[in-house]
Amino acid sequence: MMTMNYFSYTAFVLICLLLLTLPFVPAFREWRYPTDFAALPISPNYTNDVDHFSRRLHADVAAKLGLGEPTGYEDFDFVTDPVDGMDWGKARKRLISRSSIETRAPIRSVQPVYVEGDIRAGAESSFSALYATGNIELGAKSEINDWAHANGVLRLGPNSVTLRRVSAGTAIELGNEAWFERLQAPTLRFGSRISHVLPPAEAEQTPASYADLPGAIQQTPSLFLIRGDCALAAGKLYRGSLVVTGFLTIGAATTVIGDIKSRKGASIGPRASVQGAVTCEGRVYIFSDARAIGPVISESDILIGASAVIGLPDAHTTVSARNIIVEDGVAVHGAIWAHEIGMVKPV
Repeated sequence: MMTMNYFSYTAFVLICLLLLTLPFVPAFREWRYPTDFAALPISPNYTNDVDHFSRRLHADVAAKLGLGEPTGYEDFDFVTDPVDGMDWGKARKRLISRSSIETRAPIRSVQPVYVEGDIRAGAESSFSALYATGNIELGAKSEINDWAHANGVLRLGPNSVTLRRVSAGTAIELGNEAWFERLQAPTLRFGSRISHVLPPAEAEQTPASYADLPGAIQQTPSLFLIRGDCALAAGKLYRGSLVVTGFLTIGAATTVIGDIKSRKGASIGPRASVQGAVTCEGRVYIFSDARAIGPVISESDILIGASAVIGLPDAHTTVSARNIIVEDGVAVHGAIWAHEIGMVKPV
């Protein structure tokens, strides 16, 4: 009887040990014979770096040309010279051009293209991905279906479409009725007009205090809360930050030196300026010639009027909303992200 109990106890212990060990077998096997030793591919939908894929392509090209460390992805073909004889539709590998490309004809490539220099192509050009060490200029009704990057200036003509991510080292310029998603550059210009720097409105303004507004509640020495809607009169100068539970209206030529936050939305009048962040759950209206120095964030929509300017050349910022419409002459310094639809609207 004691012998039987001993064997039963031993079998029970062995079974328990086996059950406890089994989950560690895959980890032990991977440790002894590793299979996951290479970087996993990243989908364009799951990286926050606008220039992630352009940097990766640049590294692959450098490896192909013997100018960088091997990446394991050095499989390329070369663009023919002259380029007008190139059959882009038959390309089965990513393409490298060892010199600048200039043609009035459209270029349509389903393979990513890397250009050492500038590229200028005609209307209705189409690229899955495009990188240029110089400038990129594509004619009207062109398309970028995945991503594009220019170390210089990237220009797209009217009625063009840029899906996913587009970046540039100097500037991005989109023509009227162009559609976009994510753009990032020191300067983003929209439409055909050039934004002019208006003289500061401070000379026309009179100092004002949030404490004088109906229903104002002082939270800290520099922060006020107003429950419900709020309107800041035209031609005033306010210092400090403001939180509004309703809709906030900032009058023409009024300056707010601080942050604003509004639940139901906000409008920044013509020549008005917010020298801080603008954060809203509702829609944000930025009227013509207005200025917003800090980030402009909405959980709904943002409409930016003609010749308005967001950010500064030496202080880049972010514009982000579900839908963004910008009018002719708008300039943004930094990044703009339309989560669903972004459009350049002619005035």
